[in-house]
Amino acid sequence: MPASNNYWTRKLARQRITRRRLLGSAAVTGVGAAALGLVGCGGGDDDDDTGAPPTATRPAGASPTVAASPTKAAKQKGGTAKFTSAGNTWDTFDIDRSRFTPVSTLFGWTNLGVVQWDSYTQAKIGGALAEKWEQPDKQTVVFTLRPNVFWHDKPPVNGRQAKADDIAKFIQRNVAGKLRDGTEDPNFYRKSAFQSVDKVEVVDEKTVRVTLKAPNPFFLNTLAGAYAKVQAPEAIDAFEKDYANLKADLVIGTGGFILKSFKAEGELELVRNEKFYTQVNWDGVKYMNLFTDQTAQLAAFEQKQLDSFTPTQNAVADDLLKRYQGKITEYKQFSANPQAGTYYGGAAPWNNPNLIGAIFRAFDRRALVQSLLQGNAVLSGNVPPTQAAFTITEKELITFPGYLEDRAKDEAEAKKMWEAGGGPGLGDIIVDIPDIWEGLYSGGAALITNKLKSVLGNNFIAKVEPYSTITTKIVKKEYGNGKNNIWYGWITEITDPEPSLLNFLQYNSKQPQFQQFGVKIDKVDQLTDALMLEFDIAKRQEMNKEIVRELIKNYGAGIPYTLVGVNRIMRWNYFKAGEIVPFVTSHQGATEFWFDQTDPTWQGRPA
Repeated sequence: MPASNNYWTRKLARQRITRRRLLGSAAVTGVGAAALGLVGCGGGDDDDDTGAPPTATRPAGASPTVAASPTKAAKQKGGTAKFTSAGNTWDTFDIDRSRFTPVSTLFGWTNLGVVQWDSYTQAKIGGALAEKWEQPDKQTVVFTLRPNVFWHDKPPVNGRQAKADDIAKFIQRNVAGKLRDGTEDPNFYRKSAFQSVDKVEVVDEKTVRVTLKAPNPFFLNTLAGAYAKVQAPEAIDAFEKDYANLKADLVIGTGGFILKSFKAEGELELVRNEKFYTQVNWDGVKYMNLFTDQTAQLAAFEQKQLDSFTPTQNAVADDLLKRYQGKITEYKQFSANPQAGTYYGGAAPWNNPNLIGAIFRAFDRRALVQSLLQGNAVLSGNVPPTQAAFTITEKELITFPGYLEDRAKDEAEAKKMWEAGGGPGLGDIIVDIPDIWEGLYSGGAALITNKLKSVLGNNFIAKVEPYSTITTKIVKKEYGNGKNNIWYGWITEITDPEPSLLNFLQYNSKQPQFQQFGVKIDKVDQLTDALMLEFDIAKRQEMNKEIVRELIKNYGAGIPYTLVGVNRIMRWNYFKAGEIVPFVTSHQGATEFWFDQTDPTWQGRPA
């Protein structure tokens, strides 16, 4: 982490956490954190360049160890992995129209993309449904289908072999952003990212050629995204109108696991796809709905009914490490889902810079870090430290309003801005809080609203809502736009090691996603336009840092970030994982995660 005079950085530095070690999964994405996830996951030293799993930590006085990186030959088959899932956090089983982290995690188990991230730490993209690809020129990509890939044996697909046409229709559907009847649907959230495609041609039964309108440095990143999973065309034909019904029969993929049963409250069962093109290690994966019940999670973990556990209380984590020394390993890793909220800044009341600036400065980010996360978090701008090479250092971040160490100055200026913008005349202001966020951080809603009230004077009223309600309001621009309301919680997970494409889609005023936020910044438009044409990664790093500065100067520009959690993940030593990063890694889980059944801690684990 970057060196600075900030208390939270110093606290983490004392715990010997480097930026590479913090490039790990959070309690809300990777299976390493034993969670399906939630919706809305630069500079300085980095002394761990090996690409190995993060350093494991032990109780005070014990020697730190490094978890061994398993070799392919050592991976054993067997065992059903058991995790916990956040309940009722689903929008649709049409992955092209979803932006809920649990859905992207589920489809990582069940569906292949065209390509996928083989390694996030090395920024390496590899083949998935397409075994390989070639680029004969900057505007042409030719994909070759992987042989012996079959759809799950569910109607109407019935286990048929995958075809090149499946890839072609997936890309064409996302380019069009339309339902089968021709209706434009704003829920095709990745449509903008696919607009560089000029045409898609099926050359033969195993070859697809994509022609781009112009050279695009991010096209493969788009295809490797956590939501870019290929669905069978005949399944879309049959289920497009029913995907919101959330039944296991609607999830049909070519991935390493088959969804056997599903309950929206958070109980899922997946079984190994015996026809997958390579070895799948686990027999299956099961999720239980214990996400907000830390007591139940702790008991289940100790009984080995859960294979990993992320305590929210330091005392619980420290006690586990003491009592099970040598049997469990701790990993400190970034959360995939930053904490923030969104508002619509294209109309009153939040199009007034004084009002949005006042709320931005009134949020006490350090109190949230200390009180809610017990110090296990870091401050975050609009590009989080998860993507450290593309964002400003914490040393620079704390010079901006809203992040000042001089809390009294931030609060005094917030009050002045609120009064200058007519804030006292707004009356009561509703703050929507996701139910599962409040469930995990009990009292968090009161902490936020009491602080806003004490600084700004108005009555801020917390209203606990499901994420589905909050997301619907975001799409309809109902935070602001004539309403005295905002929301706060986890926002959608980080899906790419580089933020360039997301910055373009969210903050460029010509893009559809921008319409949900509506804070136009001419310089950000210019920078994000240039990003889409820049092939020099060093230049993109500096451009993204400048974008962050401009966004923070404009108080988040509709998405005011606050912090990113740092999770203390506990695992039994028999649990062997591949890469653990703050991204959705379930697509890697089938082949990279396994149980060492010769490890002594495997004994006593219930089948």
